[in-house]
Order: sequence, then structure tokens, then C-alpha cells
Amino acid sequence: MMVGGAQGLVLVLFMATGYFSVVQGAQCNVTGVWVNTLGSVLKLSLQGSQLRGSLRSSVELYPKAAGDQMTGKLMGLIGQGEQPTFTMSTNWKGGSVTAWVGQCFLMSGCPVLKTMWLLRSKASLDNNWKATRIGEDVFHPQKKCIVNV
Repeated sequence: MMVGGAQGLVLVLFMATGYFSVVQGAQCNVTGVWVNTLGSVLKLSLQGSQLRGSLRSSVELYPKAAGDQMTGKLMGLIGQGEQPTFTMSTNWKGGSVTAWVGQCFLMSGCPVLKTMWLLRSKASLDNNWKATRIGEDVFHPQKKCIVNV
């Protein structure tokens, strides 16, 4: 059966509305294992509104800056809603600290964590001016996301 004119437009709008309501009604889940574009591995779990986990960094400013294993324990808080905001921080064994703020987004039905970070390294007063760096990270699920629509 061929659908044309106004009937075709109604059918297309109905199908599009149904698809988007499934995607928009989905909850963006921050728990699990995530990987960023540089290969760092983020493991997150939720305890109420508290985030817990670890980050295995694939980069550091200088050897052992993140510690022998380049892994830091994370703690933070998560907001409410379908695409929640969150904050998390770690104290690296080498003495630096990193704080992230971000949001969990659903992109084509798959979750992605978009974050901004501040890294503060230990420094002398004379080198204070260069001890804080800022950047952004995008984390994707370690397991390939499959959309069930």
C-alpha cells in the first residue's frame, strides 16, 4: 500500500514522534566503564546521589605524577534528571588533584559523558602560575552501545 499526501505526512510525523519519545524518555546512566579519546579508563558506580569509582589515566605531566599505577580513586555527586550533571574529583598519589564537572548526554540513544576538568599540580609559590591546567574530556562506554528502538 502506498501512502501519499497528508496521510504520508501524518505517518512520518507519528513515526518520528514515537522514535524521539523513546530516546528522550530514556535515562542517561553514568554507571559502568567509560573510555576517553586518549585511552583513560573511568569506572563509576552510584550510591544514592554519590559517585564512586576510579580513573586509570593514560597521560601525565611527568613520570609518576599520577602515581605508580596512574590510577586515582574518584568521588563526586550527581544531579537529577534524564541527562544529569555531575562533579567528581581525585587526589593523585603523586600529589596532584583533578576535578571534573560534566553532564551525561544521550547521543543517538547512546550515553556520552562530556566534561571539563581542572588539574592542579603541586608547585612552589614561584611556579604557582603554571600549576593549574584546564581541559575537556569526552567519555564513551567501553562496551559498544546498541540502541534498541
